[in-house]
Amino acid sequence: MRDDTDDEFEALPADADDATLDRLAERMLPVIRRMRDEYLWSIDPMADSPLGAELAGNAMAHAVVEFCNPARLRVLQRLNVLLEQVTDTNDDTLRPGPVHDSRADGDEE
Repeated sequence: MRDDTDDEFEALPADADDATLDRLAERMLPVIRRMRDEYLWSIDPMADSPLGAELAGNAMAHAVVEFCNPARLRVLQRLNVLLEQVTDTNDDTLRPGPVHDSRADGDEE
């Protein structure tokens, strides 16, 4: 399921500004939600790992960090926050609040 945000994400320079990252994450949200609706396993892709969810999650995290520049990582973090903020499974309306939280900036909770 490719769309124009895929090319933009792949071409994203490491030093992209916050406004660009926010816009891209917001535009990716409906695409990711449709993908999750169509491919239910993508909601928790590690759940059925034969070696366990924790090991699979660690492997996936290492791969993402290895292949994504800092701006792409920040888009993925912001997209994750947006997915958590969605108020209804059939609605892309977001709850009020910042697009990113302290975790997206690398701070511990």
